[in-house]
Amino acid sequence: MKQTFLALVIVFFTHTLSAQDTIAVKSDTLYARLCVLKSPTVKPYLLYNYTAQTNNNAFNQQFRDDANNRIIIDGNYYSNSVGIPASFAYNLLFNQPISNNLINRADKHLGNEVKFEENLSPGITYEHYFKKADLTLVIGYNYRQMLNLSAPKQAFETGFYGNAHFEGDTANLSNIHFDYYNYNQLSIGVIKRIDYGSYQMQMGITGSFLQVINNIDISTGNTSIYTAPYGEYVDINYNLTYNQGSTTPPNFTSLNGIGASGDFNLTFSNKDKWKLSFDVKDLGIMSFRLHELNYSGSNNVNFQGFVIPNLLNFSSQTFDTLNLDSALLSKLPSKSNNQYSLFLPFTASLTFSKPLLNDRLVLTAAVQYKFLPRYYAYGYVKANYFIRPDMVISGSAGAGGYSLFDLGFEFAKSWKYFDLAVGSANLIGLVAPSVYSGSGFYLKLGTTF
Repeated sequence: MKQTFLALVIVFFTHTLSAQDTIAVKSDTLYARLCVLKSPTVKPYLLYNYTAQTNNNAFNQQFRDDANNRIIIDGNYYSNSVGIPASFAYNLLFNQPISNNLINRADKHLGNEVKFEENLSPGITYEHYFKKADLTLVIGYNYRQMLNLSAPKQAFETGFYGNAHFEGDTANLSNIHFDYYNYNQLSIGVIKRIDYGSYQMQMGITGSFLQVINNIDISTGNTSIYTAPYGEYVDINYNLTYNQGSTTPPNFTSLNGIGASGDFNLTFSNKDKWKLSFDVKDLGIMSFRLHELNYSGSNNVNFQGFVIPNLLNFSSQTFDTLNLDSALLSKLPSKSNNQYSLFLPFTASLTFSKPLLNDRLVLTAAVQYKFLPRYYAYGYVKANYFIRPDMVISGSAGAGGYSLFDLGFEFAKSWKYFDLAVGSANLIGLVAPSVYSGSGFYLKLGTTF
């Protein structure tokens, strides 16, 4: 008898995954810099660290001698998963139909659990350099969407095949964690450099005000669905927490919730010999205070002659026609409209860069951790080759976290007044989205004056 609403919840949970827009990842506001000058007759090569793998582009951050200001416009999208093809994520992102072939391909390669992350982060940044203090002021705006999911494989199968897939069997729906964040981010920070002669240190801190547009947070404890042969009845055992930050249509001018976050950077370098950076990003909290919707509870529920549909046949009216008696209703999770708060899934990374070949080649290695359920450390290496002092191509390879294996490629070019960078941290998924999981693309445009 504990098993009623979980059917609704699991379908609702997976429907939520398909109904949400997109997500995404934020542009880096704490940039690492290293300038090497081997010959006074040659413009210096600019060497870079990559403190965020999803944003790891070779972008010119060196101010000209006659410039103190920079404006950067960037767009950044990425998704990572083990087993879910990139085209699956695209269809979710653009609310397009998902074919049975695509569902079957994902199900075949998922393993025992689903891990998926998706981020979207377009924005604009202004920097002003104070030469006497060797300090940079950074002001920025980013539109942020992030979606993170970890769940048993059977949760995916229940959502996309329906409970008939488990006729005479029990589907495990325990330890589902689903988070969707949608907000505007206004940031201000400073970057300070200190030269000790042989060694240099850089410290950066950025604080951000977060205007929440929407949020969905779902988690389950010990949860399962048993479907009797021929669908005679369904037993649902559930332990559920569901929070939604706004039940009204998104409004960019309202404050459905507010939050604050911080980015921190500490960098050490030995002039042109090496550079080591430690970064923490999105360390913060959100509070939701208007139009909240909450469900919570744990119980057993028995449905007679009830069938959970798959997502392709699911709508918000699916359960409207169910007639539940008061005894059954009492076993469903309790509904409330309470305020709640969540910590953001912050990222911590450690990055090391080393120039070679008279500074024409820069090798970078890094390890990254995200505060997400069952997220293992992500590691990557990157090679940056300067075709000319103002032009660089880069290749990267990474694995871990929620990804399978990433291969990236970037190109960056600097002119006197303008900078351009374009690339992908997961090129395979970008060019072969129907067969490979994960994808990404970014574009940055900058001007100095």
